[in-house]
Amino acid sequence: MAGLLSALKKLPFIPLWFVMVFLITGMIINIIQVAILPLWTFNKTLYRWINMHVVYLHWSQLTFLVDWWSETDLRLYGNEEDFRYFGKESAICVANHRSDVDWLIGWVMADRVDTLGTTKCYMKGYLKYLPIMGFSWLSSEYAFVSRNWQKDQRVLQNSLDTLQDFPYPFWIAIFAEGTRLTQEKLQASIEYARSKNIPELQHHLLPRPRGFSITVQHLKDKVSAVYDMEVAFVEGKYPTMKGLLLGVKYEIHLLIRRIPVKDIPMETIEVTSKWCQKLFQEKDKAMSYYLANGRYEEPLVFHPRQYSNLVPLLVWHTLLSVPLLSYICYVLLSGDVFILSVAAVVVSICFVVFKILLHFSDSQKGSSFGLKTTGSSLHAYKKEQ
Repeated sequence: MAGLLSALKKLPFIPLWFVMVFLITGMIINIIQVAILPLWTFNKTLYRWINMHVVYLHWSQLTFLVDWWSETDLRLYGNEEDFRYFGKESAICVANHRSDVDWLIGWVMADRVDTLGTTKCYMKGYLKYLPIMGFSWLSSEYAFVSRNWQKDQRVLQNSLDTLQDFPYPFWIAIFAEGTRLTQEKLQASIEYARSKNIPELQHHLLPRPRGFSITVQHLKDKVSAVYDMEVAFVEGKYPTMKGLLLGVKYEIHLLIRRIPVKDIPMETIEVTSKWCQKLFQEKDKAMSYYLANGRYEEPLVFHPRQYSNLVPLLVWHTLLSVPLLSYICYVLLSGDVFILSVAAVVVSICFVVFKILLHFSDSQKGSSFGLKTTGSSLHAYKKEQ
């Protein structure tokens, strides 16, 4: 099996084939999501049941890239007792943000505990306009924020109110740092901490805790726990979507700590925000230990990859292989200029859509949130702190 996989990775057209299948199936899923929208008004539970299974047929193609195609080594750390709760309860996941694919690592973990189809996340507002994925996230009740607190507060409250009657276990991910970690942004964070005489974080940006605090306050009777997720990589070998698509094997270390909601102070938003800040100080210590030792202090937990994400992939590729390959052969053998031109346009559109999706997963193209546009790199953290 390993030999066959290695041979397939050497074929240059395989990544292109994965991309074509992902885009075509994504359009099919979007059409289904549009078709079931009327259900929302009179049977929300049925809508959610259909949607969570439908999106799994699409999103699992990405978790396949991590678990099976690239054979990435995902090492899990934590308390084995905590892991028994995963997939059986709703939770708020507080994750650090270090790479292009932190969100995908969360998806892989969710897939392993059967909650991939019910994951939620707070995302940058413009991401809802991404081809295929944007509508898929919208239909799955992801919340899109603009980084204008007056607007975002209303968006979050409406989104959280909607989740009160969500009938299945779900994970809602919060990247409280607000943006991906870079050295420039880290320096800005450290400068701000020094200016306010608050503890510096050496491996994280200071969290912007109000979104987390409102989430916990709103969902305290709905979710059972907060999952502290801390992801780390071998230095200089950070995973990228392009690398995963090419079958590059990465080593990823993921620490997960389960914190019962009842243990989080909730007297006021400010009190909960301070708790979030202390949580990031603990996350910083955990990262320091990892960087010094190449692993986390907590014990390794065995939680293997699942075969469930292989099934939809095999079905999609089987269903699409005959018509796609037949069409490709027809185009190549036809010699008709018009047919060749149409095929070239279709391929170009697929290429552009894929490049757009890759662009927004590339940390080198990440936002400047956390930085001033002029002068010192110190950002106006005070607006959020």
